Amino acid sequence: MTETVHAPITSLHLTRKGGLLKNVSLDEEQSGQPLIWHHINYTSPIAKDWLDQEPRVNEVAQDILLRAETRPRFYMEDNTILMCLRGVNLNPDAQPEDMISIRLWVTEDMIITSCNRHSWSITDITKALEQGTGPKTSGEFMSLLIERLAIRVEEFFEELDISLDQQEDTLAGVGFDEFYAQISHLRRQSATIKRYLTPQKDALEKLYRSQSPIITKLDLDNIRDDLDKFTRLLEDIELTRERTIVLQEEYLARIAHQQNSRLYVLAIISAIFLPLTFLTGVFGMNVAGLPGLEHENAFLYVASFCFGLAVALLIWFKFKKWY
Repeated sequence: MTETVHAPITSLHLTRKGGLLKNVSLDEEQSGQPLIWHHINYTSPIAKDWLDQEPRVNEVAQDILLRAETRPRFYMEDNTILMCLRGVNLNPDAQPEDMISIRLWVTEDMIITSCNRHSWSITDITKALEQGTGPKTSGEFMSLLIERLAIRVEEFFEELDISLDQQEDTLAGVGFDEFYAQISHLRRQSATIKRYLTPQKDALEKLYRSQSPIITKLDLDNIRDDLDKFTRLLEDIELTRERTIVLQEEYLARIAHQQNSRLYVLAIISAIFLPLTFLTGVFGMNVAGLPGLEHENAFLYVASFCFGLAVALLIWFKFKKWY
């Protein structure tokens, strides 16, 4: 499926034993096969025309399968399940938070998935089918796809935790602009992924409670495990958000402490030089009557007094524990 991700339609026949019967094109599709998987590129007009000609897919399902933007959701009508799911975008040169939308229409004998970008979760299922270890039923296909999506999100959050750990380790030596850009990027990633994972968890809860005949008890157990995993991932998102806030506050507090320390040193210096500046200002006036103008050691006396005053102020500040 990797090579045909941009193809309008790719059809695979599943043997119900975990393998593939053969790859078939739309024109070569044969009737009577036990389970058929169609993967379509919803941006293609050919895929739209094909869906229009598929009698079992109603207008509501067609609209969702071809819609450019969807949020995770769950629908069930008779023996048909329609789901919209989201997975992190781990493609090269892509942003993980630019999540890939995968739409899923399922019956007992037919599966339709809809996507416009390469999905590693879809690729994983295709490889498993090629190796003979893939899903045997449409319900198992759904549970396996949900599991692969959850694993990819887990992998992303492991990398996110590593990035946060690195930020914490290098907090003292990073510049403000660099730190702010990195921490803001992490917070945006977490917020965007949470936006889709929250309704996805709700959709999985509806699927788990649906009691559809397509889903076996084993599939339900797997879906419940994946539901727990998504719940934990949402908790991890909240923890990541709190860690970024704490990290940002710690960094700002460190900067404020440095600024206060510098201002404090300047205040001590100003306190020392304030009386000295007053004395030099007084004795620097060019008016008659200033004492010491005719005394040859007057400058030495004034300089010695200023030096002694500065030392006395330093001793007094030290006694007061001002530094």
